[in-house]
Amino acid sequence: MVDQTADTAATRWSEAEAKAKYKAARKAFAACVVRAETVSRGAANVESETNQHFWASVLFTRLVVTAKTIQMLSPELHLDAHWDFSAVASITRNLAECYLFFYFLCIDNVSLDEKNARIILLNLHDNASRKKLFDETRVQEDDAETVALKAAVHDNLVRKFNANAYLSSLPKKQKRELIKGEKTPFIQDKVIERTTIDKGNFRFLYRFFSQHTHSGPVAFYRMAEHGRGRGFQSHLDTVYMVLALEFARDLIERATVEMLSLFPNAETRGGAFMRIISTVKAASKKKTDRRKGR
Repeated sequence: MVDQTADTAATRWSEAEAKAKYKAARKAFAACVVRAETVSRGAANVESETNQHFWASVLFTRLVVTAKTIQMLSPELHLDAHWDFSAVASITRNLAECYLFFYFLCIDNVSLDEKNARIILLNLHDNASRKKLFDETRVQEDDAETVALKAAVHDNLVRKFNANAYLSSLPKKQKRELIKGEKTPFIQDKVIERTTIDKGNFRFLYRFFSQHTHSGPVAFYRMAEHGRGRGFQSHLDTVYMVLALEFARDLIERATVEMLSLFPNAETRGGAFMRIISTVKAASKKKTDRRKGR
């Protein structure tokens, strides 16, 4: 995990140091994304032994896709390259949230009852989120059949909730809140504390990236004075990109190791698949070059 804040890094690094660190961070991130993609492909089409295996395959795929997007938005140091740190910050924040879901649902070492409870909470949260979303666009009340179907879905989740030994043992007030499903089924800090992530560093960077995600004042104050956020490379944007890439790399590397704990042969299987893809791409390029007379 990175060990410096945005402010201290910006004042400590010279322009040359910032560029050198950016090149190194970009290269290291690309390497970890390749490994993660290899593991992801190797875990594909493998029967899920548990709910945790299933959701790990879903969430790890999302992590890899998001990481590749960050990679695409991290330009080389060319004069005509487009720089948008706020976009990278937003997606890096999304990556962090996805990692916490991945750890909470699939990796955290808790009892089987609590593992199953977390899946139930996920489904309650999903159901409540969809209801809130579609209530925004509803122009008329649901008919009786639709109301009954929605109630049946919710009632089924409540039955599962009450049948789970971990959830049924919680205080009444907490159970009422959880059954509503209106909030994310975990508190970020509590999940972070169960990992080896530096919580203080995580919280600082998460809040920093959030300012860019929501266009908070930190994202746009003193843009002109600092020469940042204008679409081309600047000292501060370079420093901030390093912080984002190192933060994202740490999460992807953690997730990759944890994914392999669930799918031990994924890297080997994925490596064979990636070699086939590489061979096909090379043959296709050679064929294209011949057509163009190269």
